[in-house]
Amino acid sequence: MRFFLFLGKFLVYLTILFIIMLPATINYFETGDRTLSTLTFFTFYLPMNLIPFIALVLATPVTNKLRAKYIGVGSFIIFLFTIAIIYFQFTYTSIASELFYLYSIGRAAFPFILWFVLVNKHLDFNA
Repeated sequence: MRFFLFLGKFLVYLTILFIIMLPATINYFETGDRTLSTLTFFTFYLPMNLIPFIALVLATPVTNKLRAKYIGVGSFIIFLFTIAIIYFQFTYTSIASELFYLYSIGRAAFPFILWFVLVNKHLDFNA
């Protein structure tokens, strides 16, 4: 039963965070400008990993102090991950398509893996 409570909280937090991000996403697609800039990095690329991670941490039953710590550490790691992938895509253009696949998989899996690594000692869905 606790797992379903966690899952419900995660989905609620995820929905709220994506709704908050919606205006920036709509602006990104409406402008038609796909060049990488600081604005698009912080309003589109970075939140795609950050939002699921933050929703997972918020749904995890830990103290607020630990939540803040996990969100801070995780956000920094996600920031570095996103910067590294973008750097590699522009530096190694000959394998940019392969790096894009890595980045796409990373966008889907990285927040969940990072969350699990950080909070696994606090997870107990048996009760």
